Amino acid sequence: MVSQRQRLARKRFKEANPNLFPKPEPAPTDPAAKKKKKKRWPRKTLKGGVEKPTRGGSGKRRPGPSSKHPLRVPGKKPGEGCFICQAQDHIAKLCPKKAEWERSKICLLCRRRGHSLKSCPNIGEGNDKKLCYNCGEAGHSLSKCLLPLQHGESTSILVLEL
Repeated sequence: MVSQRQRLARKRFKEANPNLFPKPEPAPTDPAAKKKKKKRWPRKTLKGGVEKPTRGGSGKRRPGPSSKHPLRVPGKKPGEGCFICQAQDHIAKLCPKKAEWERSKICLLCRRRGHSLKSCPNIGEGNDKKLCYNCGEAGHSLSKCLLPLQHGESTSILVLEL
């Protein structure tokens, strides 16, 4: 990229030495020889043939607010309604059934109900104690279980109630 200082220096040099930079003679204009440039992308029009207003700028599109985050519930926009009880008059943060929903969660670390992995009380104790979803034994995970899976699913899941 050329700085403003370089542009000014070039301009002063051209003014001081006009013989080094001859002005090009204008070519004769022949209306038959001139070809129209084809547009790559046709302009989009609204109903009724009115053109859409174009935004100024570099032409790069910025992602809209709907494309920033993936949707948590398919077909719903963020903030459109509650994903806990599916009501449209409030969001999940203000849901009256949120406490019940939180109690039914199962932690992926300790396999207990009432909290999630994010708020597990055993998270500081270390993650060495792995529990298998297939046989329910401690010491290995489902991927390293020696017992075969029945019907492609786990046979038993150890869930401890509080």
